[in-house]
Amino acid sequence: MKIDTGRTINELLVALSYVIDSDQNKNLLHSWRVSIMSALFSKKNVSVKKRRSIFYASLLHDIGGMGLPFHIIHYLKNNDREAQTVLLSHPIIGAQFVSGIPQMSEAAKFILDHHEWIDGQGYPGSKTKKEIPWGSQVIRLADAIDIILQTTDIKDLKGVKKELSPNINKEYSRKLFDLAFKALKKNGVFKKISGEKETMEVFNQTKENVGVIRIDRKIDAIGTTLQVMAEVVDMKHPYASGHSLRVSRYAMAIALAMRLSHDETTRIRWAGLIHDIGKVSVPRNILDKPGSLTPEEFQEVKKHVVYTKDIMQMMPSLKEIIPVAACHHEYFDGSGYPQGLKGQEIPLGARILTICDAFDAMISNRPYRNPLTPEQACQEIEKLAGKQFDPGLTAKAVQLFRSFGL
Repeated sequence: MKIDTGRTINELLVALSYVIDSDQNKNLLHSWRVSIMSALFSKKNVSVKKRRSIFYASLLHDIGGMGLPFHIIHYLKNNDREAQTVLLSHPIIGAQFVSGIPQMSEAAKFILDHHEWIDGQGYPGSKTKKEIPWGSQVIRLADAIDIILQTTDIKDLKGVKKELSPNINKEYSRKLFDLAFKALKKNGVFKKISGEKETMEVFNQTKENVGVIRIDRKIDAIGTTLQVMAEVVDMKHPYASGHSLRVSRYAMAIALAMRLSHDETTRIRWAGLIHDIGKVSVPRNILDKPGSLTPEEFQEVKKHVVYTKDIMQMMPSLKEIIPVAACHHEYFDGSGYPQGLKGQEIPLGARILTICDAFDAMISNRPYRNPLTPEQACQEIEKLAGKQFDPGLTAKAVQLFRSFGL
């Protein structure tokens, strides 16, 4: 596969930020607005490379809050004490996630300190002005501005400025505050980011202006970033912890056993990592429901593969894996969804993922049932060969599952 690694990572991080801001089948675009403002505030004060790090840190600054049932802004708005532990720790969790992405170590440091106040009253380290990186201070103010827009009826620049003024020289410095509001007024950015369409347009312009991260071709940056995305997606639902990574590994083992080409095996492994990314757009109360789903709720769950495809459209460099990831609920006899494909109409990689996804789901805890033993899962898969699963692949997959030692 001929892939521009830097551009692909750019696409993955943008898609990941979109996932972070997904909340009950809508998108708040919070991270995109924060990244637009952070890049604007940093334009004349730092190097191109550091500005790029600030931009990408802004994109992922709330990644540590993905374990919450709702978007982190929901808890800030309602002053939810039950979520205080996650709120206080999300900069640390976020920094840990982002530090695992190649060339993002500086961005991780900015994320770690983006809730620190210059007077020492912030968290998680109660740092003061000299200890807080400029990038973190910029993100803090941009974050505060958009939180006002998201949680209050204040929508004009003058009103936002008045609302945040009491925290000058406490949460942020006078110098940064004046610089920021002067830039927002002069460039007309504030008005442009008031609507969804305008926000997306300005974001794309800002992203192109900032540029892509430079990646050494020897580093498996794409696979590593996709694995971080898998961990973030699974973090949204406690019962799914590690599911995407396991499915990816099972699928890769089957592909290797079949002696598929390196590129085909890689595409299957990558698709396995993000096959469930669309579940972030399905209401959590449905996915985590302990009892049987109503027909309406099941229809909502089935939409997750469509959402997966929609999100993956944001990654044009990986367009070849979209059919693999988005067809993992198509069944061999044509009874699956969303297209009702059957037999060889279903991409080979998707047929492999279907078996691996089902196997891992069967042996894992779910809100609505206890897990099967691995042997019971293998027997169940064999019963459904020719119906849900490709019979030829079933024999190979079950043989491998059993050879793993169960």
